[in-house]
Amino acid sequence: MDTTFDHQKAQEIGRHAMLVSDIQRSAQHWRLTDCTEETLINMRHTLLDEMETVETEINRINDQFLRYINHGRPLETEQTRQTINELAQRWHQHNQHLQEIDEAILERHLRGRLEQRLGGRFRADLLDFAVLFAILLIVTLTLSELLFSLSANAIHWISRIDLIISAFLIADFLLRFSLAEDKVWYFKTYWIDLVASLPFSQFLKFGRLIRIARFARLLRLGRALRVIRYTFRGLDKLFQTFQLTLIKRSLLIATGLLFFGALSITFLEGPRETSLQEMQQSLWWSFTTVVTGGFADLYNPSTVAGRLVTVGLVLLGLTITGIFTASLTSVLVEDDSARANQQQRQLESQLEDVQRRLDLLSGETNQGLLALETVAQQLSNQQTAVHTATVLVRAMLRDFAALSATVYLLDEENGRLCQLSHAGDKKIAPPAILPIGQDFVGRVIHELLHEKNLAQLDIEPQTQPAFAFDGTIMVCPLVANLRVIGALHVILPPGKGRYYLYNRAPMTLAHHAALALHAHTPQPTPLSHNRAVETLLGATIAKDSKVS
Repeated sequence: MDTTFDHQKAQEIGRHAMLVSDIQRSAQHWRLTDCTEETLINMRHTLLDEMETVETEINRINDQFLRYINHGRPLETEQTRQTINELAQRWHQHNQHLQEIDEAILERHLRGRLEQRLGGRFRADLLDFAVLFAILLIVTLTLSELLFSLSANAIHWISRIDLIISAFLIADFLLRFSLAEDKVWYFKTYWIDLVASLPFSQFLKFGRLIRIARFARLLRLGRALRVIRYTFRGLDKLFQTFQLTLIKRSLLIATGLLFFGALSITFLEGPRETSLQEMQQSLWWSFTTVVTGGFADLYNPSTVAGRLVTVGLVLLGLTITGIFTASLTSVLVEDDSARANQQQRQLESQLEDVQRRLDLLSGETNQGLLALETVAQQLSNQQTAVHTATVLVRAMLRDFAALSATVYLLDEENGRLCQLSHAGDKKIAPPAILPIGQDFVGRVIHELLHEKNLAQLDIEPQTQPAFAFDGTIMVCPLVANLRVIGALHVILPPGKGRYYLYNRAPMTLAHHAALALHAHTPQPTPLSHNRAVETLLGATIAKDSKVS
C-alpha cells in the first residue's frame, strides 16, 4: 500500500499547525506598545468617538428615566436604570482602554527619546540588559545574605556593591524621568523603581538602635519588581483578559500586610521572644495569621500592642480572603444574572433589527420598488448610451442612497475600462480610466472576460468594504447578449449594503442598462468597438463642456 500521499498530507497539516500556532502566539504576546504611534492615535480617536456616542445614549436614556419617574412607571424606571448602568460600565471600560492607549503613546515617546539620547536602539537595549543584570545580582547577593551565615567582610562587600548598584539604578531612573514627556505619569507609574533603588543599608545604619537595620537588607528584594515587570509583561494582559482587578489588589494588600505583620511583631515581641528575631519566623507567623486567622497558633503575643496587631491582621486577612475567593469564583463560575442580562441585550438587539427590517419593508421598500420601475422605464427610453448611463448614475444617488455612482464602458482592444458617466462625490470616485485586472471593478470584469460559459453564469453584484469611510463598494457587471459591455460602480454609505433593497436594486437596473447600452453600441469587432468607445467618450466630454 502506497502511503506517500498520506505522508505528504500529514506534513502539510503539520506545517499548517505550526502556522496557526505562530499566529496564536503572536496574538497572545501582542501589546499596545507594539503598534505605531499613528495606529495608537487612530485607536484613541475611535475610542473618543465611541465614548461620545455612549455618552449621548446615556443622556437620552436618562431623559426617559426621569420621565418614567415623573409619570409613575416603576417597571420602565427599573429597566432604564439597568440600561444606564450598562452604558456607564461600557463608558468606563472605554475610558480604561483610552488610558492604556495614552500610556502606550507615552511609552513609545519615552523609548524613542531614550534611543535618540543613547544613539540607537542597540544601546537602549544594552542599558535595559545592564539594569536587569544589576538587579538580579543584588537580589542574589541579598538572598545569600539572608539565607546563609556570611562573614562580616562578605556582608561589607555586599553593602558596597549595593551602594554602587543603587547609584546606577537611580541614575537610570533620573535619565528616563528627564526624557519622559509627562513627568507626573512617569513618577506615578515608576515610583517603585526609585524606592527600590535607594541604598537602604546606608540610610538606615542608625536603625540598629531600634532593631530595623537588619530588615533594611530585605528591602533590596523590592528591586526584583522591576525584573518581574520587564520579564512578565503578559501578566498585565492576563489581568485585562479576566478582569482580575480585585484579585490583583487583594494580593498586593495581602503582601503588604505580610511584611507589615512581620516587621511589627518583631519590633514589639522580638525582645521577649528569641524565635521572632529571625525574619523567616516572623514572615511565617504573619502569613499564618493573615491566611488562617491565627489558628496555626505559632506564637501568642504577650503585649497589648502585639495583640492589637494580631487582631488587625486576622480581621483584614479574613476580609482579603473573602474578596479573593469571591473574585476568583466570579471568574471561574459564570454569573447567571450577567448571562441573563447578556441574553436580554441580544434579544433586544435582534428585535431592533427586526423592527428596522419591517420599516424597510413597509416604507423604503415600497418607495424603492416604485423608483425601480420608473428608472427601468427611463433607461429603456433613452436615445444614446451617454444618456442611459447618466440616468442610471443619477438614480443611484437620488433613489438608492449611493454616495457615488460610475458607469464604465469596456474597451477590450486596449484592455481598459473607460468612464462613461459619473455622479456623486468626486473625492471617493474611482479613476476615469482603469486597466482590466486592476482595482476592484477591473478584477471583476477580468474574471468575467475569462469565463468560458457566460450563458450559464448567474451574474451577481460583487461587494467589498470601503475602509476609508466605513461604507461598501459594489460592482454590478453590465452584460447583455453574452457580451460584457462594462460595469456599474456604486459606493453605498455605512449599513446600506446589507439590506436587500440597496443590494439588489443596483444589479436589477444594471441589467436594464446593459440591454439599453447593447442596443446603442455596435457589435464587438475590435475596430468598431474601439471607435464606439471613443465616440461615446467624445460625446461625454462634449456634454460636460456644454454644461460648463
